[in-house]
Amino acid sequence: MAQPEVAQFTQQIDASKAHWQEAEVDVLLHHLIENRAAGGDGGNFQLSTYNSAAAAINSNGTITTMGPPKTGKMVKTKWTSLKKIFHQIETYHNMSGFHWDNVQGAGIDGPAATTI
Repeated sequence: MAQPEVAQFTQQIDASKAHWQEAEVDVLLHHLIENRAAGGDGGNFQLSTYNSAAAAINSNGTITTMGPPKTGKMVKTKWTSLKKIFHQIETYHNMSGFHWDNVQGAGIDGPAATTI
């Protein structure tokens, strides 16, 4: 009898996760660019900026949001993740002997791509 309860609990957790679509990320980035002065030099925004970005995403009538409406906390988590990816790419890009371009990335294909 414990199995159905576990399955229901797992579904409830998954329903509360943010699922980001490319259009939502675009709205987020445009909002943060418009409000970049609030982020200072390090891009560390206040919760009010994340909340206003979430409101901009949720009120955009052209986006069909998957999962729950975005919150300031979800936006902050996504922004932190995007910054981390950006910094990893910049580190890789600046390493001597490694190729990177903004269209093809590192150009890694085949089985090697799955290990990265």
